Amino acid sequence: MKWATLIFFSVVLWGCGQANSTPPAANPAAGVDNAELEKTLWDVDEQWLCSGPYVKSYKDCVQFRAKYWADQFFEVIPSGELLNKEEMVATQAERIPMNPDPRTAPYPDAFKLRAVYGDFAMATDHTYFKSKDKNGDFVFTTNSKVLRLFTKVNGTWRPAAAGLVPVIQSNAPATPVEHLKATRGSPDPELEKQLAEVDRAWMDSSNMKKRVAYVSNLFAPQWFEILGWDPTANIDKPTTIEILSKIKDNPPLGVVQDQFRLLAIYGDVALATDRRTRSAKNDKGQVVRTPHQTVLVFVKQNGEWKSAGASLTPIMASVERAAKGD
Repeated sequence: MKWATLIFFSVVLWGCGQANSTPPAANPAAGVDNAELEKTLWDVDEQWLCSGPYVKSYKDCVQFRAKYWADQFFEVIPSGELLNKEEMVATQAERIPMNPDPRTAPYPDAFKLRAVYGDFAMATDHTYFKSKDKNGDFVFTTNSKVLRLFTKVNGTWRPAAAGLVPVIQSNAPATPVEHLKATRGSPDPELEKQLAEVDRAWMDSSNMKKRVAYVSNLFAPQWFEILGWDPTANIDKPTTIEILSKIKDNPPLGVVQDQFRLLAIYGDVALATDRRTRSAKNDKGQVVRTPHQTVLVFVKQNGEWKSAGASLTPIMASVERAAKGD
């Protein structure tokens, strides 16, 4: 197992508070300047979640998603588990006999287009979830900041992946998903090695000047990240460079990375995941280690692969124990 020391995330904590082939990727178009596409993708988002004008019965929604999601679709759910398209469909289909009330469906809000790379787009939203309270009323109980990724297939925008990072986590322990037997390996083993090196390179220096240089060169201009320990923070490339520039070398705590996997390729955009375990002190001064499952986006610009963004979802203890076979 190859571990790379990652100091950046603890640095961000100090800086932000303790608590299908597509055309080659062009220069990213800022979301704020692309209002029409943002409206289109917001509509795709609502269809994806069967919300707003697209509310359906639970069964109809599951069947719709199975056809609507791109073939390479995957999602990191709020418990920190990564499910591919087949696992998402199977997990949701298991609940069809229970006929869940449509009012428990997701409620997306605050949709924002963040970057466009040819026929691939990155966005975020804030998604709320309802459940019944003790009086039998449906009330909002949990919510997540969500990385939502889209790809254009045969001229139509469709969901490509998502990473849900809880802002308010459920109090109930997560029931680990029974994963399907793996039927496919890496879509490109050589590219996987190349991107794993990009993922490692900017993390692997304890020298902050070198780290700033890595971020400047290896991050796309529209890079952003949703942090598992501070999901509402606005972490972008300029903020990251500013914070790193103020930090001394060799901070005492940080994050380690392993288990890099390439999951999907869309022309000059690639999607991957890894696990990042963050060490930080709690209120009692004790070091607490929390693993996170990531969604990683890479884009090829001028012949060079760069990091375009990421989400980090904390892996709940029950899920981590199940993964270890405990």
